[in-house]
Amino acid sequence: MDTKLIEFFEDVLSKTKEGKIQWEPTAQESTFIAAFGGRFSLSISSQADVETAIAHLGFSGGPLEKYTLVLRDMHGRIATVTERDEGDGGVRPGAMRDLYETARWRAVHGGEKVNEALEALRSL
Repeated sequence: MDTKLIEFFEDVLSKTKEGKIQWEPTAQESTFIAAFGGRFSLSISSQADVETAIAHLGFSGGPLEKYTLVLRDMHGRIATVTERDEGDGGVRPGAMRDLYETARWRAVHGGEKVNEALEALRSL
């Protein structure tokens, strides 16, 4: 994997964790998007990897997930990072899931909604 792409991925992950990338939900429940720099967009998505789950018949945690991060500009796709790019000179193992879950949490305003749910529970 290209070192610039690894550096880019790590920056996206850190900026997402810092709340500097504003992820938004899409019509697809498992896809989130963000725009930045006035000309670039990101999408992060998750899909169940049924083939891998079937291959691991003893797997008890449900279907494994496939994660895909795509960088685009007005001309289309520039680069793609997937969980297959983890390890062996690529991004850190587990980093794709970390990015996806952090982007999802921010896009759905998870912290705010948990606070609202806590308030509703406390008023019961």
